[in-house]
Amino acid sequence: MLTFYAKTMKKLILAVSLFMFVNKSNIYGHAMMGPYWLYDNHYQTDKYIINPAFAGNSFFPKIFVSTQRMEVFLRDAPTVHLAGAHGRFGVGRYFLNKYGDDDRKERNAIGGLVFADNNGLYQSIGLKLDYAYIVPLNRKNTTLSLGLGGMLFSKRLRFDKYGTVSHDPLVAENTGNNVMIPDFNFGVLLNHNRLYAGFSISQLLENSYRFSKLNYASAQVYRNYYLMTGYKFVYNRLELEPSIVAGYNFAPESHINNGNFVDANIDFSLKPVVFRISYRFDGFISNALLYRTQELEIGLRWELFSTNASDASFIGIGLMASYTFLPSKLR
Repeated sequence: MLTFYAKTMKKLILAVSLFMFVNKSNIYGHAMMGPYWLYDNHYQTDKYIINPAFAGNSFFPKIFVSTQRMEVFLRDAPTVHLAGAHGRFGVGRYFLNKYGDDDRKERNAIGGLVFADNNGLYQSIGLKLDYAYIVPLNRKNTTLSLGLGGMLFSKRLRFDKYGTVSHDPLVAENTGNNVMIPDFNFGVLLNHNRLYAGFSISQLLENSYRFSKLNYASAQVYRNYYLMTGYKFVYNRLELEPSIVAGYNFAPESHINNGNFVDANIDFSLKPVVFRISYRFDGFISNALLYRTQELEIGLRWELFSTNASDASFIGIGLMASYTFLPSKLR
C-alpha cells in the first residue's frame, strides 16, 4: 500500500511539474519579494532550506554553508550567504545495539538557518527556525515527516554603500531604512527506501511592507509552493539520483518574477566524486562538482543563464559544504 502511495505521489509531482513547464509562458513574469535563496538553487546544498520537513532527515546533526555570487565579472553582483544546521533530538543516546542496528527511534527534529541576501540597493538578512516530527510508517525505512517553523527577516536600503541619501535629500526625507517581516513555513516529506517526495509552503502570511513614507503602494511578500521528488539508483560503486524540484507562487502577472521554476537535476556519483547537472526550464543551467564522504561534502557550483532582452550570457559561481556528525562506530 505504501509503495503504491509513494509511486502515486511521485507521478502526481511529475505531472504538476510537466504542467508548469508546458504553461511556462503563463507562470513566468509574476512578482515575489522574498529572500533570493527561496527560489535559487541553494536547496542543492540541503533540501531543508526550502522544506522544514527535511530537518533531521540525515538523522545525526548536520551543519551546512552555502555562498553564491550571481555574476563573476559584474561589479557589486548579487550575493547570497547561508549557514544552517538540523538534526534529531537526543543524538547522544544513539548507539549500535547488540544486533548492530542503529537505535533511531527519536521522532523530533529541529533546524535553523541564517542568511544574508545582497542585491544592489536592497539587502535582506534574517533567520528561520523549524521543528519536524517524523512518523515511521512501517519497518521498511518508510517515514512521513511534518515540518513547521517561523522566519524573521529584515529588508533595508543600503544607503551606506551607495550614498543615495547624500545625493538625493528627498529620498532621505521620505524613505525609511529598515523593515522587519515575520513569516511561517510548512512542509511534508515522504521517505520510502531510496525514494522521497515532498511538498512545502514558505511565507504563509504574505506580509506586505514599504520603505517610503509617502502614499505609495506596498511591496508584497508572496506565498511560495514547492514540490520535489527524487530516487537513487545504485549500481555497485555508481549511484545515480535524478530529481525534480518545482516552485510556484500566485503573484500578479503585472510584476516580473524569478520565483516560478521547474528544475530537472541528476547526480552522478562514483564515490567520493559527484557531478551534478541541473536544468531549469527557462534556459538556466547549473553544474556542480563535489567531494562526498559519509560525513563531509564540499563542492563548487557554477551557473550559466541568459536574459531574454539581450540574450547575454552570465556566469555565476557558488561554494557549498556540509558536515554530518556521525558516531565513531558508524564512520
